[in-house]
Amino acid sequence: MAEEPLDPGADPAPPAGLEESRGWIGAKLDDVEGETVGRVEGVLVDAADGTPTWIVVRLGRFGSRCAVPHKLVAGGAGRVWTSLPREAIRAAGAVDPAAGLDCEGERALAEVYGLAVRPPCSEAPSDASASVPAG
Repeated sequence: MAEEPLDPGADPAPPAGLEESRGWIGAKLDDVEGETVGRVEGVLVDAADGTPTWIVVRLGRFGSRCAVPHKLVAGGAGRVWTSLPREAIRAAGAVDPAAGLDCEGERALAEVYGLAVRPPCSEAPSDASASVPAG
């Protein structure tokens, strides 16, 4: 039986949900070249709807923690991969996963990765957190 050809117009697989993303904690994150970036330490979720927005990764054994856009990460077989190069992730700067990201911090981080933040900070209350630790 012949395999069905892939439909280039088909929607990609839906992004991982929160439970699947939590399952990545402790797994190694590899970049687009197959180089290990670090280990997944947590998930930040949208404060308004609880959907995963960022994956928190520890860079090296004693390294800082950074956030990688959830929509650019996929997991399976005990590993996690991102389409981003390791240098871009390391250049994004450290985050405090316990504090989450406020709207301005998330916007700045999204700019580093070339992503848009929704809703724009101008539509969010000034004291609102954009992404908070999961759970």
